[in-house]
Amino acid sequence: MPDLYQKVIAFVLLPILAMVARGGDEPLTIYEIQSNTVNGDATAYQGQVVDCAGGIVVGKFAGTRPRVILQDPAYPDGWGGIQIKDWTFGGLFDQVQIGDWISINNVLVEEFVGTTFLQWQTPYSPSFSIISRNNALPEPIDVEPSDIPAPLPHPYDEWYVEDHDAELYESMLLRVRCTGVTEWNLGKAVDNYNLSGLDGSDCWAADYMNRDQAPSGYHPSVHLGQYFCSMKGVFEQYTRMNDGWDYYQLVTMRTDNLVIQGDGDGDGDVDLDDWPTFTECFTGPYCDHVPGGCDPPEWTWPPLGWSLEHCWMMDTDCDGDVDLADAAGFAQLIPSP
Repeated sequence: MPDLYQKVIAFVLLPILAMVARGGDEPLTIYEIQSNTVNGDATAYQGQVVDCAGGIVVGKFAGTRPRVILQDPAYPDGWGGIQIKDWTFGGLFDQVQIGDWISINNVLVEEFVGTTFLQWQTPYSPSFSIISRNNALPEPIDVEPSDIPAPLPHPYDEWYVEDHDAELYESMLLRVRCTGVTEWNLGKAVDNYNLSGLDGSDCWAADYMNRDQAPSGYHPSVHLGQYFCSMKGVFEQYTRMNDGWDYYQLVTMRTDNLVIQGDGDGDGDVDLDDWPTFTECFTGPYCDHVPGGCDPPEWTWPPLGWSLEHCWMMDTDCDGDVDLADAAGFAQLIPSP
């Protein structure tokens, strides 16, 4: 009986009380939907049809069920992202573009395999409004692998995260730096890979939403032993407790989400063609935007808020400068003949 009371409070009374506190029929923010969790997982608005003030479209994934990913820049530290599944196969997906700020009405809130979704379904007469277009996308949150930890193995080939402290990042853009691929063919769909950081901590990533992925499900740049200066993606939880799976995954969406260590010309590999970039960074260390020198593709430049001026893909030991130790590291990145 106590369990029944808890469920009534979680799924009926809490949303009503929240609406009263907001003053009636005001649309919910993404933060309100995401942060009202029960037992660290399901939102308190589970099963409710709501209006949402929305956010900026930061990603779209066609897939078997089209998705639109929103992020509200008012909440840059957590609980600011959410995914919408378009069950009309285009009613929303085809009409909004990345950079649009949209609000949405009459959408069903649902927990599905550990992630909170808004379901765009015809029976609820959903609608949307484009508030503005061409908005700058929120900067990804820089995290360590230990902030979004890989699951731990359990008996009978089961895997579980120790806790759900990273759930505040759900469906938000994140970035990890200076990691290497140490394992792959992981996860329920055998499409995850393990990224190890400098401190030995691990997290899992996947490319299933990456528009540039290979038929195998992995991006062509992802292979065992590959090092990345940074990797950006949308953060998800995947939970199928009946199958023994409960893990986080950083899901890349485009080629430029993967910045390869040592790849100064941005062609996807490390070879002697990248040496001119290294030498200019070594003598700098800063980018002067001279073609052929330390002027890699724009997507590899450090963000304005980052303290280091040099191009981080040439700092192979990730210590904040480009020196002889990095020359040795660069040589190791070049494949043997």
